[in-house]
Amino acid sequence: MPRPAARRAVCAVLLALAARATPATAPDVPRPGPGRTPTWLGPGAPSRPRRVVSLAPSLSDLVVAMGLAERLVAVTRFDDAQELAMLPRVGGYLDPSAEAVLRLRPDLVMWAGDDADATPVRRLAELGVPVVIFRLETVADVLDTARSLGAALGAPAAGEHVARELSEVVTRARARAAALPRRRALFVIGHDPLVVAGPGSYADELLRLAGGENVVRDALPWSVYPLEQAVADDPAIVIDGGVLEPPETLARHSVIGAVRRGAVRRLPDDAALRPGPRLVRALEELSRILHPRPEPAP
Repeated sequence: MPRPAARRAVCAVLLALAARATPATAPDVPRPGPGRTPTWLGPGAPSRPRRVVSLAPSLSDLVVAMGLAERLVAVTRFDDAQELAMLPRVGGYLDPSAEAVLRLRPDLVMWAGDDADATPVRRLAELGVPVVIFRLETVADVLDTARSLGAALGAPAAGEHVARELSEVVTRARARAAALPRRRALFVIGHDPLVVAGPGSYADELLRLAGGENVVRDALPWSVYPLEQAVADDPAIVIDGGVLEPPETLARHSVIGAVRRGAVRRLPDDAALRPGPRLVRALEELSRILHPRPEPAP
């Protein structure tokens, strides 16, 4: 059983992603094709819902990016977008309060995750509230969801606009990374024990898009990782995404060469762990860390 710090880190990742990661390896570029179709539960929703409850911060971020924040009447306790600061909180991603949601008389509830794990929202659907479930695990899912969410809100043009803007950001990041050497990195989200972003995780995909090479190979997307394996992997740099962990706890793992050399870079927030429009900030930060631009001459 992981220690409490590791459990908090894993919980933070799951809440930020608002989805359960799977072992499949994520592609370097958004996949072609129609994407994943949202799942609808309960009665039919209006074509242009006006009272929307978001039970996933990533979806809230997308609504804000579309300029439709006024449609939201409640969000989770984990939502931190400034535009939503005054909205009621109705619990968390895994433990929403059905009573609090029903009091707000929503005409649509949004959730993100695996259909098989939709227990937190099935009760709402049974009580007569329209629920839509999106999958958000990869960059391609972000683009698909922007379009699908725009359609669900009766604003397809807004969803398409956000998807196109994010796609352009991904294309630019990939082009910059293609001209630079890959830098071997270990992406850490928990310190004691080590919890890392493995193949198939959203953070792994962003890392590769930004020009990095994940040293973690034979592991699940989010894994408790043996310290001796991290030492053997010998990353050139350690990226500290443990936003709930004090930075000094990672410094204790000085047996890892990059830690001993001081080649640790801490991310300022959880943007790289939250699939959605924050990928813009995440890619910028990861690109800066992996391939810092030289300071201009005075």
